[in-house]
Amino acid sequence: MLLSFKEQIIEDFLIPSFILNEGEIIIIEIPNGVEFQKISLRLIELLTEICSEIKYVEHFKENSFLNKLFPTTIGQYLKRCDENSTYKNKIYEIEWMKPEIKINSIAVSYRRLLSLYKTLTFTKNIIIDLLGVDPIGGIEIYKILKQNQKENGSTILFDSCNEFEKDCTNFIRAKYIGTDERYKDYNKIMADK
Repeated sequence: MLLSFKEQIIEDFLIPSFILNEGEIIIIEIPNGVEFQKISLRLIELLTEICSEIKYVEHFKENSFLNKLFPTTIGQYLKRCDENSTYKNKIYEIEWMKPEIKINSIAVSYRRLLSLYKTLTFTKNIIIDLLGVDPIGGIEIYKILKQNQKENGSTILFDSCNEFEKDCTNFIRAKYIGTDERYKDYNKIMADK
């Protein structure tokens, strides 16, 4: 067992208990929008406290003024990776990806893919979300998660859709338990998807 999560209420959404073992993919379906950010950030905090072996796949972002003048390239971003990992150069299997390409010039799906590969050079146990990723990019990322699963890696995926529900080890749907009228039909809508 990699981690055991006890039922929690976050932002009026009940996240059921679950256990993550090596070689499993767990998908937690949470609502889209502002709530997605709030719930996922709190879950990341809780899950990484429970298990130090699991790492969140950070979104790539450049904040400094210097980065605006001299944007980070793919090669620079991957410099701090584990040199012995098979994932370090996987991004270059995409024909047009080159070390000198500026990351801020590529689509969000490819940035997310790049962050995923970088994180997988350090650990096989990850937390990831598909925030900002288009449907085709989501499928590509899920294929990599499945490959990682074959190598006994574990994943917790936050998503607001159910497209991989039948293909994961465990699919968990957040349940709304609050009184906000905006979410009064949330549980029924999600169950009917």
